[in-house]
Amino acid sequence: MIREGATVGLGVRGEDSAYRSGWEEGRFGQTRTFVTNNSLAAWTEYPDRLSYYRGHRDGRRIREMLGSQGQAV
Repeated sequence: MIREGATVGLGVRGEDSAYRSGWEEGRFGQTRTFVTNNSLAAWTEYPDRLSYYRGHRDGRRIREMLGSQGQAV
């Protein structure tokens, strides 16, 4: 339910598979650096890598926001 509510406002970005993959990784994946992130390595074109990074950043922001409110992550 949280996932659907958070992705509603993404608009065009939500349709981008690289962005969506990054968002899910940032929101629900393990916390690790991009140096060891195999999911980022799967995107070979620079626009896709940038979309993945932006999605990851936004997903991580949601994770941190919900975590600071005492809700389950």
